[in-house]
Amino acid sequence: MPGVGIGAMVGLLWWLLLVVPVSFGVAARADAKARRTSESRASDRDRRGSVAAGRCDRWRKLATRAWLICGGASLLTGGVVGVLIFVG
Repeated sequence: MPGVGIGAMVGLLWWLLLVVPVSFGVAARADAKARRTSESRASDRDRRGSVAAGRCDRWRKLATRAWLICGGASLLTGGVVGVLIFVG
């Protein structure tokens, strides 16, 4: 590939291989927290309904973003590995 150094591709691969497990961990944790918050919201609907709903929504948004980052980084990792195999 003209204009792209192998060193830069390997550096990008290292960063992506760091981002994938971290974002996966954040996504799994946020998903679990959202699920736990929604279950507690169902049992405590009288006392903390609006507060728990806000927390649940924030955890769900964080989980969605983290899953998207994880998926995008995984796709980029596959592409970078493919380019490195093709070039190398």
